[in-house]
Amino acid sequence: MSEKHIEELIIRFIEGSCPDEEMRELLDWVRESTEHRDTLFGMKDIYDRSRLRERMTDEQIEAGWMRLVAECGIPEEEGRAAARTEEYYPQPVEERRTITPPRSGLWRRIGWSVVSTAACLAIFVTGYHLLRDERTEWITVANLTDNQRHLILPDGSAVWLNDGATLRYPQQFEKNGREVRLEGEAFFDIVRDETSPFVVRSKLLLVEVLGTRFNVDASDSKAQVVLESGSINLGRIENDRVVRQVMLQPGEAGQVYSSHDGIDVEQVDLMLYTSWKDYYLVIKSQCLGDVVRMLAKRYRTDIRIDDARIRNERFSGRFSQDQSLDEIFGVIDLMMPIDYRFDGESWIITAKN
Repeated sequence: MSEKHIEELIIRFIEGSCPDEEMRELLDWVRESTEHRDTLFGMKDIYDRSRLRERMTDEQIEAGWMRLVAECGIPEEEGRAAARTEEYYPQPVEERRTITPPRSGLWRRIGWSVVSTAACLAIFVTGYHLLRDERTEWITVANLTDNQRHLILPDGSAVWLNDGATLRYPQQFEKNGREVRLEGEAFFDIVRDETSPFVVRSKLLLVEVLGTRFNVDASDSKAQVVLESGSINLGRIENDRVVRQVMLQPGEAGQVYSSHDGIDVEQVDLMLYTSWKDYYLVIKSQCLGDVVRMLAKRYRTDIRIDDARIRNERFSGRFSQDQSLDEIFGVIDLMMPIDYRFDGESWIITAKN
């Protein structure tokens, strides 16, 4: 894998525009060595801090940048030139465009230096309290977009946050345990570590794994875990204590409700619960009823099939998350004749006469 290709992947990851297949490629690279991991975190740290430019004057930003340059041993003239380049100070989120990696490689050099030099980490401290809870030194990430958001945790594990989800995790994991806290839905791809269990905690449940892939959807009234691979120890939480536990196997879903005791376990179709994280929705001989469930979840809307004759009809297809429901239903109509309409609250599907 070339250095140029890695830089492009990192930039897309930082910008939040890295598709699922490239995210897996970047994750493999990060897991190759601690140097790769620190390089990524260093570049992400600089980017996050520089995004706060609207809260600082140009003079403050340049002064902080030049302190960083001095600590990292970069020639002053090169540093001043970079400090005045827009590439290093991107626009706010709503105005951003794709960033082109600097030809000089300065971005990579500073990215590595910022995590290896303690002084560099304190440069752009203004506004950093937005990302950290100083009392616990945990980082909070909230996905306020309409799409999934990719994260790589300090141990190299990957997380896909669904819209509206919030994840909290420590800046550095403890040696004997890795714990994160979740509200909403997220998919986890966890690096295996026999000496350090990975724990996902929500109000109603606690998930403990060593290394695996699974989906968690947690709210105050209901929480669900769907296991794709490996095994999971799922615990029900009451009054901040684990009161019941079950072991999940691949393809199983465990559900906890605030309204009653116990943990419900059932066998499920993984695609129905994990496809939301992928840029493309790939359907392989699925019945229309299951496809409608996936679309309703992905688009956060109500979809009803008012004709039992077509509920179990099967088809295959591939849809992008950029497509509207109207466009997707139009494609389905080419494979199985349907009528579809939106009544202001729900999509209604019937067989075409």
